[in-house]
Amino acid sequence: MKDHWNNISVKKISKLSNVSTATVDRVLHKRKGVSKHSIIKVNDALKELKNGVIHKSKKILFFCQSGNLFNEKLNMNIKLLLKSIGRFENIDTIFILPQDNIPTYLNFNFLKNNYDGLIIIAAENSKIKNLVQNFIFINRPVITLTTDLSDTDRTAYVGNNQVASGSTVAKLLTSSLNQKRGDILIVLSQPYRCQQDRELGFKKIIRYEYPKFKINEVIHRIHTTEDSYKTVKKYIKDNGPPLGIYNVAGGNEGVAEAIKDAGHQEIIFIGHELNNKTHFLLNTDQMLYVIGHDEKFEIENSILLINNFYNNKPIKNIESNILIHTKHNCSFNY
Repeated sequence: MKDHWNNISVKKISKLSNVSTATVDRVLHKRKGVSKHSIIKVNDALKELKNGVIHKSKKILFFCQSGNLFNEKLNMNIKLLLKSIGRFENIDTIFILPQDNIPTYLNFNFLKNNYDGLIIIAAENSKIKNLVQNFIFINRPVITLTTDLSDTDRTAYVGNNQVASGSTVAKLLTSSLNQKRGDILIVLSQPYRCQQDRELGFKKIIRYEYPKFKINEVIHRIHTTEDSYKTVKKYIKDNGPPLGIYNVAGGNEGVAEAIKDAGHQEIIFIGHELNNKTHFLLNTDQMLYVIGHDEKFEIENSILLINNFYNNKPIKNIESNILIHTKHNCSFNY
């Protein structure tokens, strides 16, 4: 039974892969009850030991430009993941807000001298695009997470099909409106590729399958709860209440507060990202649906793709499931 791992000790494999000796034994003997990730870790460790070369874990930078709630949740999920996969502990994080300037130190030389790979969530920004292109040019992997970056040669994208995500909202909203006809409001902030794709998917379904609904749009450019509140409240005051509101951006609590203050809680409201605020809005019937995604799955696979890059394994985009949350089917402990 032991000839396929050349008498390498279970203890050595366990130490390098950072899993228990019992787990190593189950993997080597192809027994059930082992996670896919643990199998990969054990097999990678075995390969390194057999080749006589021990590779250090790659140094990865997670860069995220998003709202506070998303940043906090992403940071929490990264920390939870690192506790369970000790071989990938060599990760730094930078979190900034959409309205923040890109840090001056975040430049090509900084990346080249410090990191083997980059996982990035960012707005469509010329500085970021140039940084990605230059990093790719020196043969370092870049994974875009949750939102893709247009006009770049990033190594792979991991996340929802955002066009399909927007189309899903269109189906949910129109089904909820039954035989009504009238205006639907879409709330945008525009700098992110994921938002542009959601808008495309949503409008495609409404325009071609449900022409009885007229789509109006508003844009809040500061990307805060306060700005989304002011923008939506002004729209309702100037135009009257729409039948439904689809927020492709952040600031869901601002949209909900504008609906409440205007006295039109009959408006059907759908948005993205399950967090403590949107969970509360679902439970209090201020939102009908929240569209989410599996952040832990996406983070883990982004890290694995960078390691696959250096192990000459196939690299491809990874599409995560679109999650539809209601007050009846979700729990949130955060």
